[in-house]
Amino acid sequence: MARDELLQIRISTPEKERLQLEAARRGVSMSEVIRDYIKRLPKSTKEL
Repeated sequence: MARDELLQIRISTPEKERLQLEAARRGVSMSEVIRDYIKRLPKSTKEL
């Protein structure tokens, strides 16, 4: 799947620390943790 979209968000320092810890625990990037979470979201009716 091509990744041609860029999303910038603002998060708090504690949120970033949690994200970094989870990424380190999994051995992946912070972006990969977020992409994995998005994959788990329910599909919209538009996608079905």
